[in-house]
Amino acid sequence: MQAAVYQGKENIKVQEWPAPALADGEVLVRVRYVGICGTDLITYSGKHPRVTPPRVLGHEIYGSVVEAKPPADAKWKKGQRVVIYPLISCGVCVPCQEGNTHVCEKLRVLGVDTDGGFAEYIQVVSEQLVEVPDTVSDEQAALVEPVSVAMHTVRRSSFRPGDTALVLGGGPIGNLIAQMLRASGARAVMVSEVKPFRGALAERLGFATVNPAQEDLREALQRCVGEPFADHVFEVTGVSAAYRDAVEACKVRGEIVFVGLPKTPPEVDIQRVVFKEIQTSSSRVYARQDFRAAIALLQRRAVDVVPLITDQLPLKDAEGAFQKMLGSDTSLKILLAP
Repeated sequence: MQAAVYQGKENIKVQEWPAPALADGEVLVRVRYVGICGTDLITYSGKHPRVTPPRVLGHEIYGSVVEAKPPADAKWKKGQRVVIYPLISCGVCVPCQEGNTHVCEKLRVLGVDTDGGFAEYIQVVSEQLVEVPDTVSDEQAALVEPVSVAMHTVRRSSFRPGDTALVLGGGPIGNLIAQMLRASGARAVMVSEVKPFRGALAERLGFATVNPAQEDLREALQRCVGEPFADHVFEVTGVSAAYRDAVEACKVRGEIVFVGLPKTPPEVDIQRVVFKEIQTSSSRVYARQDFRAAIALLQRRAVDVVPLITDQLPLKDAEGAFQKMLGSDTSLKILLAP
């Protein structure tokens, strides 16, 4: 089969790759779409500490069942549309035993620790599959994984209908968090973004926006929310300046939810956090129920993911897709079609 294989820093080669051989309980999936995400870009740049080449990347995977080995064949039939839950947990550590398998102490991820979806086919165990109903389009199904990240983030927060929110970062995850908050009954949601393309997309989707490099954040909140603070601030950039913005923009006794992963430890004014009695929480990936909830939201059209897809390219153009993602401010979510 054909696969796009990470060979080392800024080097992905589309080549022949061994076809999966199924063991009992495993399912062979024909990959239809696989998204490129920030983790893949980190790997491509040679900065992911766990990825050892050669490795087939990709963990945002949508496809259809080709074959299932017993006992998986009792549930999964040829042609069923599925998305793949890419987390692999040990099942024995304390977080796993307490039901928090997504933060397993030895967590592994498809496309990082084992081969992923930048290929024509992938094999997984039955439990990693989640069925996609016919009422969800192929393009929607391709974004179930990032929608699940947003779903988990909002679940982790103390958000309640009628609250206000500021989302720092208008990339795919920030945009989806904003949509999730609106669908959950937010009174007002503002998106802070410095890149014009991302800010314009958020505006087209109906959000008030601010470019913090050009406008004072609290003045923008006054314009949008009616007061210079938000009940909840979601930090989705990992950029140092955004952490300062989060503290300043958060209401007294409000909440900051940390989602972005900073490259270096950011400075946070803890005294200001204490004086304002700000609650803090964080969110990492998703749990299995978030996948099912994300699909239900897509069925109801509660979130609109298609505008986030800026490119659909064949697998053979994988190298160019990565270069485009890194070199263009107008690429948001690129899907590869093996």
